[in-house]
Amino acid sequence: MNNQKLMMFAVAGLLVPAADAAADIRAGRPVMVVPHPKADLAPTTGTPVRLKKTDSEQAGNEDSSFALFADGKTGLAFALTTELPGVNAGDPPRKANHRVQLSLVPFTLDLAAGQVEVKPDLSKSKFVTNNDGNEYRNAHASSAFAIDGGAAICAQYNYQPAGQGDTKLYTQCFNQAGAVVMPQTESFAKNNDDCSMAETKSQLIDKVGATERYLRWHGCNGNGSDNAWAGVASITKTATGYTYKRDMDLTVIANEERSRGNCYVVPGAAGEQPFGICAGTAGNTQPQRDGTYLIAINLDPAIKGQNQQQALLWRKQIGGRTTVNGITTYSMRAMLNPVLSVGANGQPAQTDMFFWRAGAVQGNNNDDRKGGQYVENMMGVVKVTRAGMTFVAQPTGQALTTLLGSDGTHNLLTSALVGSGTDLKPALLVHNGSHTGGGSTSSIRALGWDQTGAKFTQLASVAGPFADRHLYPNYLGNNPGNQGRGHTQAELVKNPYAGAGSTDQYLMIYASAGKGNDMAVQNPAIKPASWMSIIPVASTTAPATGGSTGGGTGGGTGGGTGGGTSGAAADETADGSDTTLGGCSTTGSGGLASFLLIGLAAFIRRRR
Repeated sequence: MNNQKLMMFAVAGLLVPAADAAADIRAGRPVMVVPHPKADLAPTTGTPVRLKKTDSEQAGNEDSSFALFADGKTGLAFALTTELPGVNAGDPPRKANHRVQLSLVPFTLDLAAGQVEVKPDLSKSKFVTNNDGNEYRNAHASSAFAIDGGAAICAQYNYQPAGQGDTKLYTQCFNQAGAVVMPQTESFAKNNDDCSMAETKSQLIDKVGATERYLRWHGCNGNGSDNAWAGVASITKTATGYTYKRDMDLTVIANEERSRGNCYVVPGAAGEQPFGICAGTAGNTQPQRDGTYLIAINLDPAIKGQNQQQALLWRKQIGGRTTVNGITTYSMRAMLNPVLSVGANGQPAQTDMFFWRAGAVQGNNNDDRKGGQYVENMMGVVKVTRAGMTFVAQPTGQALTTLLGSDGTHNLLTSALVGSGTDLKPALLVHNGSHTGGGSTSSIRALGWDQTGAKFTQLASVAGPFADRHLYPNYLGNNPGNQGRGHTQAELVKNPYAGAGSTDQYLMIYASAGKGNDMAVQNPAIKPASWMSIIPVASTTAPATGGSTGGGTGGGTGGGTGGGTSGAAADETADGSDTTLGGCSTTGSGGLASFLLIGLAAFIRRRR
C-alpha cells in the first residue's frame, strides 16, 4: 500500500527531539540470535542478480519473538527457522524437517561496560516443533509470553496440519532449562476458517490458585464465519507441568479480513472485575471498508463456552469513511496500546487510558492483488470503563507532524516510559521495518504524550533493529509477490541492572528477523537471520546534557556473530512489470543510502 505524504524525504536520525526525555532514547546494538542460513539459500534470477519469487521456499528466519523468566535476566527466543548452526564448531547445519519449524534459543541479558546486551546460547538451540503442515504452515506468526509468575514461557503459533483445511492456533511451554513443560496443544480453531491472526500476545487476566486466565484476539479468515473473536483460555499448573483449556469466546468483529487486531486487560475499578478492551477493523475487502472499532468484553469467569455474545459489554465505532485532503478514505488497521505508569517495584503498569491508532486508507485491490495507499495516520487517546469510552484526545492526523517520514504499513507500536529518575512520562514507539530485507532501513520514532496539552510530541528518531517487514516472507512464502509479513515483537522491561552498573532504567527489547548490515549479506541468496536488540528509553538519573539527535544509520556495528559496518541488503528489484515489491507495502524513508545502493526510485509503490 502506498503512503501518500508520509515520506516527505525525512530520514531517520535527522529529526530534532522536542523534549529532554529524548536524551535517554538511543539506538541499541542488534545481536544475532539465529545466524543467516548457510546451506539453505534463496533462489535468485536475472542480471544483476535479484531475489526470485518462489512458492513455499521459506524465508530462513521470520516471526521472531521472546519472553523473560522471573529473574528478568534470562529468557527464550523463538523464530520460524529453516536452519540452525551445528552445535559444535565444524558441525554441519541442522536443517528443519519439512523445510521450516519453530526454533528455540536460550539467552541472557548481560552487562558490559554499562550497557545491557543479549547473549544467546546457540549450543542449546533446538527445533521445538516437528510439524508437517499444508503449504508448510508449520509454526507461523509466533508470539511468546511468560506464565506462572515467570516460572515458564509459552510460545503460541499457527499450524495447518496436513490433510486438514484449517489453520489452528497451538501453544507449547518450556521451563528455564528449555525442557517442555506443556506439549504442543491445540488452542483455538473455528470451522472452515484460518485462525489466529493477532497483533499482540496473550494477556494475563487473573490467577486463582494454580490457574491463570489469558485474553487473546483471534482473527479467523476463510470461508466459514470469517469473524474476529476474543477468546479466554486458562493455563493450570499440575504436578508434572501445565495444561491448557479454552474457556470462552465471542465474535467481536464480523467479516474480518486479516486486520490483526489486539486486546488488553483493564484493571477493574474498586470492587469490579477486570474487563477486556479490543481494537479491530471490520470488512471483508482489501482495504477493509466497514470501519474501526473499540470493543469491551466481560471477563467474568462464570461465562463459559463458545459464541458467548452476552460477554459483549459495548462496541463503539471510532473511524469510518472520511475525506482527508480531498481524498475519500476508509479507516483500517486499528491498533491499541496502553498508556503506562510506574507500578509496583518500578515495573511498567497499565492504566485505563490507551493510545489509539488507525490508518486512513484510499484505494482498491488491483488485479486481485493488494493495492491502495495510506493517506493519514490517525492517533488519539481514549479512556475506557466497563460502561463506555471517552476521548482524552480526539484522533488527529500525524502524518505531517510527529510521524513525518514514517509510513503506515506493518508498523509495530509499543508503549514505553521515557525520562529520567522519577520524572517518567508515557510514550509510544513506532517501529518501521525495512522494505528491502533489512540492513539500515529500519527506524524507531518515539512519540511523547503531553497529558496537559492533550497532544503528541516528537521526541526522537533512532535506528531500529534489523527487521525485514515482509520482503523475504513475501517472495518466498505461499503466495509469492502477493502477501506475507515478518512479525517483530517488542516489550518494555525494567532494567535488571539499573543502579548496579547501568544508568538505564527501562529498556525496549526487540525480536526481529532480517538481513544484517554486513556488505556480504547484500547477496540476495542469503536469507534473513533472527536478531534481538535493546533500545534504552529511560535513565536512572538526569542526563548530563539536554537533548539528543538520536539517529544512527544501522543500529550499531551488527553485534553477535554476523555484524558488519555499513551497507544495506541489495536484494530487491522490480519483477519486470513495475516497481512493486509485493505483499504489503508502503512508501517511506529510513535509510536513504539503501535506496541509492539498490537503485530504487525515490517513490516506490508499497502495499498494505
